[in-house]
Amino acid sequence: MKRILSLLLGLTLCFSLVSTAFAASASDFRDYKRNAWYSESMDAAVKNGLLRGDDQGLLRPDGNLTRAEMAAIMNRAFGAYQTTDISQFRDVQSNKWYYDDMRKAVHMGTYAGNGNGTMTPDNPISREEAMAVVARALQLYNNDYSGTDLSGFPDHASVSNWAVPYVKAMVGADYIHGNPQRQLTPRANITRAEFSQIFYNIIKEYITDGGEYTGNRNGNLLVRTSDVTLKDMTINGDLLIGCGAADGVITLNHVTVTGRVIVWGGGTNAVFMNGGTNMKSLIVCRVDGPVKVIFDKDSTAAVKDKIKVSITERAKAFPETEVIFYNQDFSSIIDELNKLVTGSEMHVSMDADLFALVDGTDANCRISNDSAKDVYRVEIVRKDNGEAITESFQLEPGQVLGTVHLKSALPLGNYPCTATITRLENNAETGTLKLDVTLRIAYLWAQ
Repeated sequence: MKRILSLLLGLTLCFSLVSTAFAASASDFRDYKRNAWYSESMDAAVKNGLLRGDDQGLLRPDGNLTRAEMAAIMNRAFGAYQTTDISQFRDVQSNKWYYDDMRKAVHMGTYAGNGNGTMTPDNPISREEAMAVVARALQLYNNDYSGTDLSGFPDHASVSNWAVPYVKAMVGADYIHGNPQRQLTPRANITRAEFSQIFYNIIKEYITDGGEYTGNRNGNLLVRTSDVTLKDMTINGDLLIGCGAADGVITLNHVTVTGRVIVWGGGTNAVFMNGGTNMKSLIVCRVDGPVKVIFDKDSTAAVKDKIKVSITERAKAFPETEVIFYNQDFSSIIDELNKLVTGSEMHVSMDADLFALVDGTDANCRISNDSAKDVYRVEIVRKDNGEAITESFQLEPGQVLGTVHLKSALPLGNYPCTATITRLENNAETGTLKLDVTLRIAYLWAQ
């Protein structure tokens, strides 16, 4: 197996100052307005167990969000649980309600302080500061968005120099569009309702209970618990695996992610990509322990030469963290086929995959007759309709084939097949072996 290192991250929403009981809906709070512009986003957050009120039972949608409250929200969003020493920040007192939340935020990397030994947890958080926190959690602050043009916003020059990469990332990812006047207002405060709406636009669904989930999803999906299986699903957006997955197993089986997979959680047990699961990009960024992301044969073929895999520097601190692809070199995926059939051995080997081009009729493979005297007849048929993809052909003793001729060209896709290999002796059949093989059709195979 080939090994590639990489790391991942996840995101969601949650509001609360002091711990209170979950409400069934936003209407349980007397300061919630059903006809307000924020009604849908805040109600969804409450119903998902993400948004809570303060210690007086108020949502305070128009109140400014503080830096401490933002830290608590992000921690709950991802299920962050690991803390770190923050004694270097002289204004974060251990007797404050937010002390552990600040410790978690610093450990996760969403918070880094103000550069002067302070965290100013009780201050309102500005819009550019909030964008920076979210961009860090979403792993958006990289060169992918360095070319984003902010000149369309009349106040773009007021963005602080340190915040420019984060604002570019949030705009480039289409999460920030400015106010009705097309202004960023980067240094203005952000309210709870405004932040609720931003997160509602980013995360469309949360999975907080273990189990199997099927069916397509439109928008980003966040998983922040363990022992979850996603099956037969297309996610039109990003898949985020939160810290709350911890060391548990996450399995994707025949899943297509049109965007990125970001892994903050999942351990060495591991995160499995099975059954042709594919995505454009994989970011592994777990910072509280090692994680392995393992692609099976079909999923490796689905992402081969297309996926962008990356690992964050902090994730590399755990040597066991890695992304493992099934090796597609011919020598590695050949099944050892010296099988006993009707009391005698069949000395033949065949690759598990055949590779052809769209509109092509020649498929690359390796089929070897390793016998000094046996003759083998080979027939390959599709599993879905029973049709032969090649004419029946024979292998003479010692013969090796690198190409087989298809009966007809096939469209782009993978075609599970059965290869039937029959041993012939004096034109009589003396044994048969059936093998699972896959015909893979692509526009271009790497040379």
